[in-house]
Amino acid sequence: KFCVLIGEDESAVVCPVIDVIEWNTFEYLGNAGEPQIGGFDWRLVFTWHVIPEREQKRRQSKTDVIRSPTMAGGLFAVSKKYFDYLGSYDTGMEVWGGENLEFSFRIWQCGGSLEIHPCSHVGHIFPKQAPYSRAKALANSVRAAEVWMDEYKELYYHRNPHARMEPYGDVTERRLLREKLRCKDFRWFLENIYPELHVPEDRAGFFGMLKNKGMANYCFDYNPPNEHEVTGHRIILYPCHGMGQNQFFEYTSQNEIRYNTRKPEACAAVDSGTDYLTMYLCQDNVQNIPENQKFVFREDGTLFHVQTQKCLQAESNSYNGNPAPLLRPCSNSEYQKWFFKERS
Repeated sequence: KFCVLIGEDESAVVCPVIDVIEWNTFEYLGNAGEPQIGGFDWRLVFTWHVIPEREQKRRQSKTDVIRSPTMAGGLFAVSKKYFDYLGSYDTGMEVWGGENLEFSFRIWQCGGSLEIHPCSHVGHIFPKQAPYSRAKALANSVRAAEVWMDEYKELYYHRNPHARMEPYGDVTERRLLREKLRCKDFRWFLENIYPELHVPEDRAGFFGMLKNKGMANYCFDYNPPNEHEVTGHRIILYPCHGMGQNQFFEYTSQNEIRYNTRKPEACAAVDSGTDYLTMYLCQDNVQNIPENQKFVFREDGTLFHVQTQKCLQAESNSYNGNPAPLLRPCSNSEYQKWFFKERS
């Protein structure tokens, strides 16, 4: 079937549905349900998502191919002629990581299409521990950002400050390839191929480490247990490390405190009857933002919670032995004064 699709459209790159083979038992864990499509977050980490409604409407039947913004990598079929035309793999990348997103961006931006065929299933063993080094994954991602993401690469660097310092080699030839193929810009990719991805505002002075004046060198910190449990946990204060990731927050023009380094994005909220901050899913529709997720960042540095009319205050030993931001009656205390710093 792959060959038929590629024969009909040489610019199509087709991926199978990836099933899991249990690494220690070789049990085949097939998935009879609807496939998911590939995406990414602003750390440039590949993610899986449900098929959006717009794509469901485009398809005529359940056996039609599914357009996907990105691929997981490694498992795909492409015409050799078209693969060479697109520039094959970036030979400046090494071993593992980043190449799947780079190739995905290139396919779409340079006139191709990336599709998942729901009738094709390939089993894949995800080893408990990789038998090779992944030390070059960061440099590979930086190469992808530098060649294909235009000004949006700054959203990646804001969340990964260390990536800005990573040596990534010479990308002159890859940029010339993009120019030669007359590829579209990254804004086009976001608007037309992946409109479901929230694009952060990252307004100057309103993103980065969220620090407290009274509790020096302590930052908002949110570290969910795994990629599948991004919401439902509380924010603590932890010594600032300047590495972004779990200490990267953004204050939006919609009065949200967003944790948007990964998908799905989480917003700080105050549960009824508590004074702690708990993270819940953000609402992309402005009209749907719950009142308990709205904070006003006032000129004096206080974070004023609209619903309770209280301010966030840094307090020590307040949650499982850690300092944490809690709602308290507003005052002039330095422990109620907050500010953003992009990096340490």
